[in-house]
Amino acid sequence: MRVTELSPTPSPLPANVVRLTRTSQGIELYFPPLRTPGAASTLALFGLACFIPGFFAAVTVAPLADAGAAGMIALWLMAIFILPFIAFGVLFVALAVYLVANSLAVVVTASEIRSKRRLFGVALHERRVQCGDIAALDAVTQMRHRWPRDGMPFYSLVVRTKSGAGLTMREAYRTGRLTQFRNRNVTVAESLRGDELMGRVKREIARAARIEHLSAEAGA
Repeated sequence: MRVTELSPTPSPLPANVVRLTRTSQGIELYFPPLRTPGAASTLALFGLACFIPGFFAAVTVAPLADAGAAGMIALWLMAIFILPFIAFGVLFVALAVYLVANSLAVVVTASEIRSKRRLFGVALHERRVQCGDIAALDAVTQMRHRWPRDGMPFYSLVVRTKSGAGLTMREAYRTGRLTQFRNRNVTVAESLRGDELMGRVKREIARAARIEHLSAEAGA
């Protein structure tokens, strides 16, 4: 009697990172807010560590601005040493808020890939790429999502187009090809932790867009 071995059922994708929905035309991927709380917390703490000392130093030095020579020194200290701390603090806190609040929705069909970024539910931009214009589907390591002393990286998947290859902003303005310039590199997946998750999502996108041959060429 011959026993047929059944292939193991793949584990479901982590819903807090990516949600996959199959449609009659292809697939829909949704990367929800709060998918990288660790990275956002690290940025926020670093931003506060810069902002709070800078803010209190500015409050302490500001009253000296009207005190003649001492005021000039106070202004110099604020401009050279204190204000950059405040600026970096605000920047890193803003980046943390962006990581927490943004989402990415990607629709993949045999004809096109459509990507839409939202912040607090408000659409920021939309990218459309025809599948026939796709030159590569590359995995890119996200350094900002790396955990200290952790060898498991976070990946983004980026579609690179033929029409946008080598195109500069200056040439795009001159030739009226701004759409091709904006769509030369389009993020279609992100915050994918580890090779296994990245590979599964990449195969799903390649299969839905019918660009499996690009993955085969990259691996050859």
